[in-house]
Amino acid sequence: METVMNRQLFLVEARIKTFKNWPFNDKNKCNVKNMAEAGFYSVATGDDDADAAKCFLCGKELDGWEANDDPWQEHKSHAAKCAFVQLGRKEDELLLSEYLSVIKQYMINEIKQVGELSKEHIDEKAKHVRRKYLSKK
Repeated sequence: METVMNRQLFLVEARIKTFKNWPFNDKNKCNVKNMAEAGFYSVATGDDDADAAKCFLCGKELDGWEANDDPWQEHKSHAAKCAFVQLGRKEDELLLSEYLSVIKQYMINEIKQVGELSKEHIDEKAKHVRRKYLSKK
């Protein structure tokens, strides 16, 4: 699991900047702008996964994109419970109350992730202490 989410990715402009080697151009439905507007940012690490993308809010990661894929539809079909998908509109089309609900969900997700990372860290320390204790018996 990666560390706490990058808050910059909350903004569509920041998500657009992550798509360095996206395999599709502006003529394709699955272009960088449409991907970012649908909540995705690139998580590609090289040529083998050049089309790997992840939602900034729900964390759903998808790859295997095709030129004519509609990012909103793909997001909806794979993560229908995502709060961003449920709104179904670009950031600049959201009402203030809707935008605040997305921020709230983002913060809830971030707190959950910090809790999970903390639990993993504590579990690892506990294993180490148990091993040390048992080896002294």
